[in-house]
Amino acid sequence: MSFLVTGCASYRASCLENLPIHTATVYPLPENQELRITAKTFSKTDCKKYLDRDVIAKGYRPVQLQIENTSDSDYFFSLARVSMPCATPEQVADAVHTSTVGRAVGYGAAAVFTCGLFAIPAVVDGCKSAKANEQLDHDFLTKSARDQVIAPHSRVNMLMFVPKSCYQKTFSLSLIDQSKHKVRSFQITPV
Repeated sequence: MSFLVTGCASYRASCLENLPIHTATVYPLPENQELRITAKTFSKTDCKKYLDRDVIAKGYRPVQLQIENTSDSDYFFSLARVSMPCATPEQVADAVHTSTVGRAVGYGAAAVFTCGLFAIPAVVDGCKSAKANEQLDHDFLTKSARDQVIAPHSRVNMLMFVPKSCYQKTFSLSLIDQSKHKVRSFQITPV
């Protein structure tokens, strides 16, 4: 009977890795300090590794953004200050959820025609599918870019989910120096 549950839904994604420092664009600041910004547009392979789903096929281009603040100032990052519109992690997650109801109904229909042989897999797979979707929701939310302060001498690593029709090979973003209330703008070209 175990052969019947081998196709059960699951969610297995890797944590985001830091992007190589040598690919970062370095932006010198006054006082001999700097911001290092790196971006990477995900391929289908990256999507499978870090998101366990092909979100590109569902209409979204994930862009990993890493910002390293080696200065003594706090910088505020906001999605509203990125030139490409971003979808919410909830929208993207919903697009790639496994169909819990569809899977259970499929097994259930098979159970009717096989004297109940598929009833157990219907229940098991339905539960596993719901759990996989819950893990996916949490992971997408955790990895997703959000408005936040980038503390001095720290690094943030996050994903922006850009609708494919809005994706740009070069985009701009602005960070706000919290202590000087100064906006600093950057042109970013993902690797």
